[in-house]
Amino acid sequence: MMAMTNPVTQVQVQGAAVSAACRGLSRALAFALFTYMPVVVFAQPLPGTPGPVASVTGGPSVAQTAPTTVLAQAAQSAGVRRCYSAINLVSSRVFSDAQHEDVVLDWDHKSPDTAPFFSLSGMEYQSGAAVFSLTTVPALMGGCAILAERISSAPLSCKDVARSELAGYHGTPLVRAVTVYTAPGRPRETVTLVDAPPSCVIVRRQVQFEWGTAQ
Repeated sequence: MMAMTNPVTQVQVQGAAVSAACRGLSRALAFALFTYMPVVVFAQPLPGTPGPVASVTGGPSVAQTAPTTVLAQAAQSAGVRRCYSAINLVSSRVFSDAQHEDVVLDWDHKSPDTAPFFSLSGMEYQSGAAVFSLTTVPALMGGCAILAERISSAPLSCKDVARSELAGYHGTPLVRAVTVYTAPGRPRETVTLVDAPPSCVIVRRQVQFEWGTAQ
């Protein structure tokens, strides 16, 4: 389904299950946003070095590969080229365990490959749902800047989530009922817990600059 908003931006909503090829992708370069727990939707990986926090680091292949997710397919159809590999790789990891996805997109129709690309994905699981926001911006000196945020909830108190999932993290109160957790050595990654009794809203956030260039 596609809806026009104005001559410059467009919102496109697409839904499709992840292909079998995507589901079979190796997890060797990915690790969980949260340790998987039955009933609680935690384990959705992004590419990177194994560790307790997801990573969007990694470089794209020289030649564009075929899209493995509905988000990558939509980005390619919109005319995104420079940041396509990042979108394809990251979304393939994030969607790997989902049963169904829908995406909402905004981009500049006049210059889709040089302007920011905004996406919001809804993901269905057997035991719940989550949303994933991915923004890519082509960098002037090459590569792409990436902002990735995954938002989910757990039927637990935030204290229990922090105790079981965020060992080694340091929590800093942001406002009442909102605590931001950081880990040493991961300055561009945060985990924000929002108390919403009887549940806890979990926001995993990561920023990567110059993705795809020599760091």
